[in-house]
Amino acid sequence: MDILHVLVAGVWAGWTVFMAVLVVPAARDGRLRADALSWLTGRFTRFSQIAPIVMLLTGGYMAGQGAITEAPLNSLQGQLVMTMIVLWLVLSGLSNVASRRLLASVESSGVEPAARSTAMIFYVAGGVALALLLVGGWL
Repeated sequence: MDILHVLVAGVWAGWTVFMAVLVVPAARDGRLRADALSWLTGRFTRFSQIAPIVMLLTGGYMAGQGAITEAPLNSLQGQLVMTMIVLWLVLSGLSNVASRRLLASVESSGVEPAARSTAMIFYVAGGVALALLLVGGWL
């Protein structure tokens, strides 16, 4: 379960950063057509819906198997796990809001305005994804 948990976390975080650093700026600058942006964002949306569920199940399983040996807030390990849970919730919300808004805006206003209007959400989501990986690395 550990491997699946880390693999899904890495793919989700990496894909979020990929969207924030490459896809959205390319769309904002007119380098992506609507069909390509919609396809990429649609795949990201689907994975961003599945990844939190997998993370919840595998993380819960690991916690049940003794990954956390003390009360969550009484140790550094517990505090890091609680921080990861908060970051996980924030990333889940941001990635879903950003991708849904981008898809809806592409249809109503076009690629470039849609990318401009959602860029900041993707940038913040990318930062949260990197923070999640950093905190996870300390465990």
